[in-house]
Amino acid sequence: MAIGSIVDYLSSRGQDSSYKNRKKLAEQYGISGYTGSANQNTQLLNTLRSGSTAQQQPQAPTGGNNVTITPVNSSEKASPAQEYITGYKYNKYTPSNRVNDYADKLEDLENSKPGDFSSRYDEQIQNIINTIQNRPQFDQGQVYDSDLYKQYREQYIQQGNKAMRDTMGNAAALTGGYGSTYATAAGQQAYDGYLSQLGDKTMDIYDRVYNQYLNEGQELYNQLGMYNNQDSIDYGRYRDTVGDYYNDLNYYSNRYNTEYANDFGEYQTDQDAMRWAEQYAYQKTQDALAQSNWREQFDYQKEQDALQYALAQQRAARSGGGGSGKSGSATQLTETEAERYLDYVRQTYGINAANKEYKNLVSTGGVTDNKMSPEMVKAAQAANMPNLGYNYSDENKLKYLMGMMNR
Repeated sequence: MAIGSIVDYLSSRGQDSSYKNRKKLAEQYGISGYTGSANQNTQLLNTLRSGSTAQQQPQAPTGGNNVTITPVNSSEKASPAQEYITGYKYNKYTPSNRVNDYADKLEDLENSKPGDFSSRYDEQIQNIINTIQNRPQFDQGQVYDSDLYKQYREQYIQQGNKAMRDTMGNAAALTGGYGSTYATAAGQQAYDGYLSQLGDKTMDIYDRVYNQYLNEGQELYNQLGMYNNQDSIDYGRYRDTVGDYYNDLNYYSNRYNTEYANDFGEYQTDQDAMRWAEQYAYQKTQDALAQSNWREQFDYQKEQDALQYALAQQRAARSGGGGSGKSGSATQLTETEAERYLDYVRQTYGINAANKEYKNLVSTGGVTDNKMSPEMVKAAQAANMPNLGYNYSDENKLKYLMGMMNR
């Protein structure tokens, strides 16, 4: 028997032909997204027939099919597969109950495919055909072997003998009771008359026997026609059943494909909406970050401008006072001016900013003689403050000052 479907193929080999098992086989042989469509069933059937080896399936992650997406809440580098700004929880596509119902209906239909047509009259039809083919030709001897001929023959012979005796008796009476050649001839003539009638009757019997032979042959043809006609009716009903089956199969296959497309389309729409929301949220985050960076840069520049202004004020004040008489350019600050400037920075922007400005003044030579007087060194040593961050022997006034500020 020819195998035209994957269900028949699996059933013929004693394997499970259910939709669930076929879907598992499709995944093993690299047919992704199996939905039970006609093209996929044909592809799976051809693959199994070709003897291809099933692909090694990767093991599923221990975390399951769903991935929880958490929002970004730190500056650390995030995993793009797990962290999203929107906090959306991704779910793998799962067919709806309606899609599964159509899939189950298709599976039931495939498992209930009508079998091959089996005639109820094959034996009778073949017997009649054999009888017609092996029926002997009409034999004229059948006329003389028939009961009807034998009955007539016996009857006419008896009547002929009786007529012959009567005729001979009558002829003998005319001659005084003595037989004569006339009497014998007259009796034979009477007997032959009845035999002649038997010959005529034999033609009638021949016609009857031959017609009976023909009628028996015609009856065989009539019976053959009756069985063939009934067999054709049964086959027509079978074809109607098969046609109804495939109509139902096509209907439910189309309904399944439609429902699957609609269902998966809704899923994709949700995914598109999620991606749009994620892109929108990401863009908003980037905009906010850019705004924050701009604000920080703006505040920093504003701070730098204020520092430069304060420094310029100190330098302008020194220049206007005629100087201290010490060596150095007009752009340098004395240690006293630097002290005032750094104290202003500490009060306005904090100790960290003051430390930064201190390092800048020292590295750029923005302050004049920065040595401490011997009296000041002794006072610092007498204060006995070991955590000021400098060596007293340095005799560095500003360093001492910054140590005091950082206490």
